[in-house]
Amino acid sequence: MDLLLSMGNAPTGVSYVYLEPFMEIEVYEGIIRRFHAHGIHQHMYTNGTLANEENLKMLGEAGLNELRFNLGATNCADKVIENIRLAKQFIPSVGIETPMTPEFYETFQRKRNAILSTGLDFINCAELHLNPNNIANYAGEPMYMHRLGYISPIWSRELTLKLMKQAAVEGWDIAVHDCCNHTKFARDLNLRAKEGGWFGASSYACEFPGIPYEFFLPTLEDENLPFVQEEPLPEGYRPGELVF
Repeated sequence: MDLLLSMGNAPTGVSYVYLEPFMEIEVYEGIIRRFHAHGIHQHMYTNGTLANEENLKMLGEAGLNELRFNLGATNCADKVIENIRLAKQFIPSVGIETPMTPEFYETFQRKRNAILSTGLDFINCAELHLNPNNIANYAGEPMYMHRLGYISPIWSRELTLKLMKQAAVEGWDIAVHDCCNHTKFARDLNLRAKEGGWFGASSYACEFPGIPYEFFLPTLEDENLPFVQEEPLPEGYRPGELVF
């Protein structure tokens, strides 16, 4: 950390992602305090199940700037909703960041008033992107691939746009972000440019070793789905011609 913080291009922000930090939250205190002393913005992700007054207070006093709850991980559990409310007492910025799925959207609607009353600051509507470990769970759903990047069900961003419209119509006093594949792609282009990368440099890429073409068949076979531009598929690759 001494070397990192002494560099001319020392980080301006730190994100604590992957796994569940609250399983060993005590080890984060010293690191957060150190980065905070150097004015570095820090945010953390959690499913919220292990949060409590003691560890949330510790994070706030250590200097954590943001805490983002994956509320969909527990299908909007009441306990986690209350932990969002509790977190607002100690941490400056608290919000939700959850992949948009039909299950989350439906449960959010039922518990909307309770969620919005927690005092949260933002909702990041993440577009659900798939990888080799979870794509089979969505077999048969219409999918698309953004640029050469993430593969997602088409309905995921549609749910984001519905929620954003609802927030505008009902006048929610929070920020609602369209955290879609296009946003992530543009963000990474901007980051790489600031790091001195070549024009168009990006680490944004498909998470599959090869494109899983068969999962796009439901999209191609949907006669109600309009395409901006269409070309005939090569012989042998048309619907009904592929054999697995």
